[in-house]
Amino acid sequence: MLDPKTIRNVAIIAHDGAGKTALTEALLRHDAPARASKDGSTSHLDVDPEETKRNFTVATHITYAEHQGTLLNLLDAPGFSDFLTDADRSMAVSEGGLLLVSAVSGVKHQTEAHWEMAAERALPLLACVNKLDKDRASFLRALDDIEKTLKAKPIALQLPIGLAEGFSGVIDLITMQAHAYARKIDGKFGGYTLEEVPAQLVAEAKRLRTRLVEAVAETDDAMLEAYLDGQEPGEQALIEGIAHAVLGRRFLPVLACAARPGIGVDDVASAIVRYLPSPMARREIKGKDPKNGELVRSAQRDSPLTMLAFRNTVDHFVGRLTACRVFSGLVKHGAVILNPRTGNSETVQHVYRIDGNRTTEIAEAAAGEIVGLMKLKDVHVGDTLCTTESPALRLDLIPCPQRVIAYALKIDREQEEKVGVALHRLLEEDPSLEMVRDPETNETLLKGMGQVHIEVAIEKLKRKFDVDVHLELPHPAYHETITAKAKAQGKYKRQSGGRGQYGDCHIELEPMPRGSGVEFDDAIVGGVIPRNFIPSVEHGIRDAAKQGPLGGFPLVDFRARLVDGSFHTVDSSDMAFRIAGSMALKNALAGAKPVLLEPMMRLEVMVPDEMLGEVIADLTSRRGKIFGMEPTSKGTLIHAQAPHAELRMYAPELRSLTKGMGYFTMEVMGYEEVPTHETQKVLAQRAAEQGKDEPKPNQPGKGRA
Repeated sequence: MLDPKTIRNVAIIAHDGAGKTALTEALLRHDAPARASKDGSTSHLDVDPEETKRNFTVATHITYAEHQGTLLNLLDAPGFSDFLTDADRSMAVSEGGLLLVSAVSGVKHQTEAHWEMAAERALPLLACVNKLDKDRASFLRALDDIEKTLKAKPIALQLPIGLAEGFSGVIDLITMQAHAYARKIDGKFGGYTLEEVPAQLVAEAKRLRTRLVEAVAETDDAMLEAYLDGQEPGEQALIEGIAHAVLGRRFLPVLACAARPGIGVDDVASAIVRYLPSPMARREIKGKDPKNGELVRSAQRDSPLTMLAFRNTVDHFVGRLTACRVFSGLVKHGAVILNPRTGNSETVQHVYRIDGNRTTEIAEAAAGEIVGLMKLKDVHVGDTLCTTESPALRLDLIPCPQRVIAYALKIDREQEEKVGVALHRLLEEDPSLEMVRDPETNETLLKGMGQVHIEVAIEKLKRKFDVDVHLELPHPAYHETITAKAKAQGKYKRQSGGRGQYGDCHIELEPMPRGSGVEFDDAIVGGVIPRNFIPSVEHGIRDAAKQGPLGGFPLVDFRARLVDGSFHTVDSSDMAFRIAGSMALKNALAGAKPVLLEPMMRLEVMVPDEMLGEVIADLTSRRGKIFGMEPTSKGTLIHAQAPHAELRMYAPELRSLTKGMGYFTMEVMGYEEVPTHETQKVLAQRAAEQGKDEPKPNQPGKGRA
């Protein structure tokens, strides 16, 4: 059984292309060469074709290594913007993070997003400047970029020896010794040997070491006082001071490496062990008892079992593997676990250590460990799994993301059932996706975090479940209404031998405020229409209102008042008056001046200040209205509204406009009248669609108006 002091759960985070997966593989090559990719590629972890095609990670890779007697659970998190919620889940189950910055491209917008997510979780971090073996690499420029862009306090723990092709090692600023890495026959670098600091780097190394010592001293009053009196802290005091500073996020220690050739990787592993906290730093966990409110539980192995499911991997043949972080207690074969969300319990069949797309069965796992459980039933990402013998503790560590884009799914009739099963499996694997049925447009919508997110989902459906789904832009849920009062009669009379049909009603229409729906008033006096037939008139009016006169959209926000009519003692019936009510509404609409209404969205758009003008101009071009702007630490928050029809592709377009640094939230705020020229476009498109025999599948971004 592992001692939790010898475990490090580490989320490896960065923008896409910074080398997260390469560094994870390099750590495996160094400490578990038998399990790493043999050729230095990322094939051990990047196993999905969707990742190979795009050359970036789309879901967290879970693996492990051992270094200096410590188990390193490594969570290689996605960096691309559409998949940041997956990275956030990795941070939720980790005690520390490793933030990579490219020595070539520096801090990018996704780096900022990861930094902010880590700050919100108060996650202790180390940073590592990677790709120092590439042309145009600069360690000092990367440090400056971290300080200016992230508003962080980067403190170098190392100084690289050489750059680009000349990068061959690092200087340890604590010991002031050079770690010279030797090139092996295969071109990779192995372990290092200790050497003197190169003469040309002594001055720079001393400058950076002084900054390091001062930063550590400033975190402890006694150490600072001694330092000011001329007593420099020793090596062990510096190591302990750095670990203390990392735990409190007092500054950001920065390492140097080149993951592909393996330079500095040994030092990265050692720094993870030295400076990032073990699960022992999490003394307790807080959650909710479904019956008694908040519940606090000691995060120890002798406490009742509490786990968090943070990733599902669904294989068409093998089944579902659920990755869980054990926060307290012990899980092993035969353990009975409860899901507080469903109230269901089941027995654990096997416990696995996860290694990319492979697993190794283990006897048990205790507090602090990350494990895989196979074939659990109805377990969603974010579910708590706990013992049945103590009060149920429900953790709330993984929030539900707000999706920013939606596509309508076009499914062949003969594949509907198969697609439904496949989509359910896919949503089990990726909770950032959501499938809903729009009751107004009658479309099945797939919602996600961005266009690439949706495209990857559709590709997975094809690859894993052999189903074809076509995407179209969803229809806005248009409505129709009236702008003038009108009167009309609806008279239905039919005689075809025997008993006939007779219903006669007179109604008055008037416009109502937005959001009123359909109102019906009974103003009949004198019994000209018997009471039992009046509901039939109302039903007929509501039936006819389901399809307005302009484009067949729902007719809303009007009042129909039943004022007169007549009946036949023999021939009148519920059906006759229902038809008469429908006829009366349709006749009245000819004089009621109907117009088209469109859904309006309330927007909050966060943009960098330097891009504010372009974003405002773009919103205006989308018939948007700006209500106000609010300065924040991240830029400017724009409060606006715009028609839904103009925002269906706003997520990728805002990302392009702001180089990925802008983001937004939106919600329906109501309906407004569509301008005349836009109404003509909508109705023309509607007529064209209704004239088609079969809808033709479209690619994302080429959908309907």
